[in-house]
Amino acid sequence: MSRRNHLHDEMRWTAVGMLQSGARQSAVARELNVHRRHHRLWNHSQKDQNESGRRGSGRRRITITADDRYLLQCARRRRTLTARQLASQLSAALGRPISRQTVSRKTA
Repeated sequence: MSRRNHLHDEMRWTAVGMLQSGARQSAVARELNVHRRHHRLWNHSQKDQNESGRRGSGRRRITITADDRYLLQCARRRRTLTARQLASQLSAALGRPISRQTVSRKTA
């Protein structure tokens, strides 16, 4: 008997529904003809219901990684610039405001 390695969305939600109704993981796996390792579905569905488990739920970033690299490059080239001067230079390059505190944290 061949087993599937990937579940489509419809089967995934069927499995989650069966698990929520109290079915055992082995019975769900047998019913859907999948390997028992798909019991991770239950863990993932529980995690999706909690907002803390979702990606991107933390504080939003002001600068992206490329901006950070550019900032460090500018700071290394002109070591005499203050954080305020670097912030104004980066703000002009990006077209959005960047605070002095952000620059200080990124270059420290």
